[in-house]
Amino acid sequence: MMSESEKLGDDAENTEVEQTDPELQAGQEPEAGQEQQTDDEQQTDDEQQTDEMLFEQYLAEEEDLSLPERGDLREGIVVEVRSNELLVNIGAKRDGIVPQSDLNRLEEEYVDTLREGETVPVVVSKLTTSEGMLVLSIADALQKKDWLVAEKMLESGEITVRKVVGFNKGGLLADFDHLRGFIPASHIVGLPRNMNEEQRNERLQQIVGQELPVKVIEVERQRRRLVLSYRLAEREYRAGRKAQLFEELEVGAVIDGEVRSLRPFGAFVDIGGADGLLHVSEIGWTPVSHPRDVLKVGERIQVEILRLDPERSRIALSRKRLLSNPWESIEERYRVNDTILVTVTRVIDFGAFAQLEPGIEGLIHISELADITVAEPLKMVSSGDRIPVKILRIHPDRQRIGLSRRQADEIVGQALLESEAESFEADTAEEPEAAVAEAEVAADEPEAAVDEAEAAADEAEAAVDEAEAVVEETDEDSESEDGEETSGEENSEDDATDGSEERT
Repeated sequence: MMSESEKLGDDAENTEVEQTDPELQAGQEPEAGQEQQTDDEQQTDDEQQTDEMLFEQYLAEEEDLSLPERGDLREGIVVEVRSNELLVNIGAKRDGIVPQSDLNRLEEEYVDTLREGETVPVVVSKLTTSEGMLVLSIADALQKKDWLVAEKMLESGEITVRKVVGFNKGGLLADFDHLRGFIPASHIVGLPRNMNEEQRNERLQQIVGQELPVKVIEVERQRRRLVLSYRLAEREYRAGRKAQLFEELEVGAVIDGEVRSLRPFGAFVDIGGADGLLHVSEIGWTPVSHPRDVLKVGERIQVEILRLDPERSRIALSRKRLLSNPWESIEERYRVNDTILVTVTRVIDFGAFAQLEPGIEGLIHISELADITVAEPLKMVSSGDRIPVKILRIHPDRQRIGLSRRQADEIVGQALLESEAESFEADTAEEPEAAVAEAEVAADEPEAAVDEAEAAADEAEAAVDEAEAVVEETDEDSESEDGEETSGEENSEDDATDGSEERT
């Protein structure tokens, strides 16, 4: 017989079994070999489901972050070259396509280089297509990179060399890789402002095809405005080049140069990136009234370094020193007491200068112009007159010749004049077409009007030169009391060089 305490223990055990095993509670027996699921196993399954959901969410977020935005500049790899498009991988979950319309905007040579595996810059034009791909543009990417380069050049002030590809009414168009830069007329070196439209277009056309140094002075990407300056780049480049030349050049060195511009006082010659002044007195042994009578812009000439002045940033040149000096052999061609024909070049207070040949001038002192009975001997001759004179003295070392008109042999002089006249008439008869040919040449040279305009503009400077000549001739008077010829031409190069600073 069970005690009461034992009965209570059995009841409690039965109650626990019923609560923990629902199958037993339902009166069913568990199948043989079936494992019972515990609370720990159920918790593990729930955690796995949660991890899978978080991983899928992470992948979705990663894909969204890798998608570029419209207008992004990316580097891509060509995956496939198709008949009408390119398939490009830019590192996103989706590939992109470059349509045929964009390829048509590129240069044919560049398109031919696009192969599978090539790296190309692209800009995202459209996020998705009907096929779920990105629409890309190589043309826009190349231009965007050029805009970035232009902005950096604007900030740094870097000088770049660009090819001129065209012109319009306002100036020149320059190639800037996949962009077009504009050089305003006011920033073009060597373009006079007094040209008419026809002359201006002709000059601009001559520049097309040349490569010019330029500086970026304005960048407005929204307005697609890229402005360049040839003048500022040239000024900066030549300033630096001139400083370099001062270290490299030596006085007496002979170099090749190109005539860049002509002025009444001389010519500016490019000697390798910097301008030197070739004074009018150093162009040749023959007196030159204006450099354009001897030289042309763009002409290549040899010059000798005459002076270097780094402090004033000036280089003086000479062409005359490289030419044969006619004074060295003067005594072989002329002798004292000979009567010869000369051409009066200028009349001064104490006489007149006369040219024997190009580069050789002599002085006819006022006392040798006419007999003493003549009241005003200076009125006996005028510039351009062809007269016979007698050679009084020759000084090759001083480059002076003394002449006399009143002592010339009249018979010999008259014979020389007649012989020269006959020779001139014979030459004229042999060339009857000369006048017609000259007229045709004049008709073929539209620059004639420009030369006349320049001549008119130079009249003011000519007046200054004439005033200086009067001062120089006064100095000659003090040296010519004995009737000897003096050069009377002082070098005014320092004054003339001041004009180069205005040009530069």
